Amino acid sequence: MQPIVAQPNRVTGQLPVTGQPPVDPLLAWLFTAVLAEAPAVDKNEPELIRQAQQDLRKFTRLYERYVQHVYRYLLVHTGNVADAEDLTSQTFMAAMENLNKYNGKRPFLAWLLGIAKHKRADFYRRQKPMDDLDSVVNIPNPNHQNPDDLISDQIQIETIARKLQALAPDRAEALTLRLFGELSNREIARLMHKEETAVRMLIHRGLRDLQTQLSPTREEQA
Repeated sequence: MQPIVAQPNRVTGQLPVTGQPPVDPLLAWLFTAVLAEAPAVDKNEPELIRQAQQDLRKFTRLYERYVQHVYRYLLVHTGNVADAEDLTSQTFMAAMENLNKYNGKRPFLAWLLGIAKHKRADFYRRQKPMDDLDSVVNIPNPNHQNPDDLISDQIQIETIARKLQALAPDRAEALTLRLFGELSNREIARLMHKEETAVRMLIHRGLRDLQTQLSPTREEQA
């Protein structure tokens, strides 16, 4: 029998209390993050893009706005800080060089993550498989969070990355784009060349697999 995926309350974000073993806090966060609405496109974004297309020095504002999303997406996939930083740089360089090709038909972040996805694919064609995540230490944060938040983020990203490695590739990709890219299911479907219903199923099954990994067994609770 497949484990039942508990659904958090959409208002409180809390998982229902049942007779089952306690739910891992990280798992609760995963459900809440996936069920949340994708962030709306900033109404100022088109103007920022237009300015950057006219003057590449203005691209810095777009970089600062989206570098964290791109970096974390790549870090989860590569499991290596140096590789994630390098691929993030390559992604933004390619975006800057091709900025005039951006036509605004989809969110800028989705366009960026599409570039990052191609850079990651090129990387895997050239490199050995993912390094062990023991190398993921002192994760730099472009937003300069306070130390407590930085440590919390580091642990969270490392834990999720380890668990995602055990999932089927498509499930891991859909979850990573949703959790760290903060893309809508529609945009994920476009990037993965799948139907939106297929993406929803990938995310549902990926969460179910993560629940199996993260939820303590009855024997562990005894």
